[in-house]
Amino acid sequence: MTPSRNPFVALLDLLRSPIDCFAAIYERPKWAFIPYLIIILSPLLVWFSYFDNVDMAWLQQVLITQLSNNGQLIEQDWLTQDVLTAGEIFSDIFGRTVCVFVLALWLNLSTKGNRYKHSYGKWLAASCFIMLPTLVGDIASFTNILFNSNNVMPNAADLNSLNGLLKLPLNHPWAPFATTVPLLAPWYIALTYTSVAAWTDFDRAKAIIVAALPWLLILTIWPIMILVA
Repeated sequence: MTPSRNPFVALLDLLRSPIDCFAAIYERPKWAFIPYLIIILSPLLVWFSYFDNVDMAWLQQVLITQLSNNGQLIEQDWLTQDVLTAGEIFSDIFGRTVCVFVLALWLNLSTKGNRYKHSYGKWLAASCFIMLPTLVGDIASFTNILFNSNNVMPNAADLNSLNGLLKLPLNHPWAPFATTVPLLAPWYIALTYTSVAAWTDFDRAKAIIVAALPWLLILTIWPIMILVA
């Protein structure tokens, strides 16, 4: 194991040798500021591109139809290009930030039983790198927007989510679930497992449980709530 030499090499090592990346982050947690900036700024590329290419008249009509069927009152002033763009960007930045902080909290609490004690700040640094694959989803979304001549809804244009494949309308009962579930969850789990295995004395089975449990809870509890409702 050879720790990454600098933060930019650490970004590459996340792809080719994650354990080297996490070894370096442990010593230099401030490096995590770079991947965090990447994951909160990359949505700008996606959504500015989307709203520059979509037929706004079509989008406004479909939004009014779908959300009205859902019992929501829609103000026409809320459906301008600027407002919709700002809303999608804010939603991504807020959601990703919450995900990073909650994942760090989970890792901090779930690894208390191991011999090596790490601060919340170190797990926060690890979480920023763990969530970096969202950039891959953003690049895929951006490419799809550029080369796809068909109009799609915003919740179907984001290829980071399951709904990027399912294309469920906003008024579908499973749309919030499909929009929230990340297609790259297996990658996040693999990176989380690598960080837990590298930083703790947990055996392989326990590290896998710590890495996979929060995502499995999302995939099981939320569908049950939808079915019960």
